[in-house]
Amino acid sequence: MDNFFDSSFYDVETGITLKKQIAFLKVRTNHFVRCQLQLVNTILTLNYFEEETEILNSINIANAYIEFNDHVCMGRGVKIQQQNKELLIFGLTSQLKQILKLYGIQKDFANQYRVLKQIGSGSFGKVYKVKNVQNEQQFAVKMFEKQLLLDPRDKSAIKKEIQILRLMDHPNVLTIKECYESDQCVFLVEELFETQMEISQDRILKEDKAISLLLKLLNGLEYIHTKNIIHRDLKPNNILFRNLEDPVIADFGLADFYRPDGTYLFQKCGTRNYVAPEIITTNNYDYKVDIYSLGVVFHQLLTAQIPRPWDNYQRSPDCQALLTGMLNSNPRNRLSIQEIRQNKLVRRIQRRSQIFDAMGSLSDAAKPVVNSPPKQTKPFSLHSA
Repeated sequence: MDNFFDSSFYDVETGITLKKQIAFLKVRTNHFVRCQLQLVNTILTLNYFEEETEILNSINIANAYIEFNDHVCMGRGVKIQQQNKELLIFGLTSQLKQILKLYGIQKDFANQYRVLKQIGSGSFGKVYKVKNVQNEQQFAVKMFEKQLLLDPRDKSAIKKEIQILRLMDHPNVLTIKECYESDQCVFLVEELFETQMEISQDRILKEDKAISLLLKLLNGLEYIHTKNIIHRDLKPNNILFRNLEDPVIADFGLADFYRPDGTYLFQKCGTRNYVAPEIITTNNYDYKVDIYSLGVVFHQLLTAQIPRPWDNYQRSPDCQALLTGMLNSNPRNRLSIQEIRQNKLVRRIQRRSQIFDAMGSLSDAAKPVVNSPPKQTKPFSLHSA
């Protein structure tokens, strides 16, 4: 089957800047040129070592096929293939190797990971818990089966999901580690979280606790929006937990870069009961669609119910004002993230959290240093028990 990512490189502001790292470019058999390596966003440039302004070669690493290999003399190396161009570079730093893993496509998944068990499934594939064979770390891998991607838009959606996830770097947002491809599948290696948000009558939260959770989700959502991305599918199933206290926004399968003209890959999308009204009624919508969806989740945390016009739950006035503002059917009147933070109840919870954090820091600083007696150790012996 054809390579899934052929000719699908892209230009996007990543914030990556690596400058003037010494590297060695292989130009012919057993001949290497010493050069200055620079990486700005996803464009890797190699300049002559003596003449730094003279470009020797360059390549876009976004969706380039990469293969790592070591040279006995030149050190850590990588072969980068993008369309008809191929570069073989040695002298990689560990930082550059991690960036190449993040933005490139590798082909040796079966040699790098061992599948432990299936933990989920979707329209085009399955999710597995895996273990890295080198360092024993565990991850989640989202596996897409190529033969199921019959609609070209589905292929574009997967590529866009990977592109978006590569930009994520926040404690309340899912991050991607690397991407692989085989003849049959595309593998997306992500952080592993085994706890998902569950909504039920026996898990109803009090207002203070629900708002503490809401604030952390707002932090993640605000970060997503600063990258000019709309999630468009916020719901309990797409909220995981790093631990019992820290929620993580996941599943960017319907996410897209914000466009004022409303021309998205999928314009009318989302999950019933969580989708904002304007997504269904108009093509022109903005980041506030995520506020509506988050408002539904917040309502569920308090009641275990989808919000309905006839709701008659007992809430404090400030909490009711927050819910009404987040769930306003008119996006012009719907609260923004900044306006949510100005709610009196939200501000009180946030101040209390800041005080507790400060008290915890002071408590840690005030702990006495205990000098434990030195341990008695035996002299080293090759045959000691």
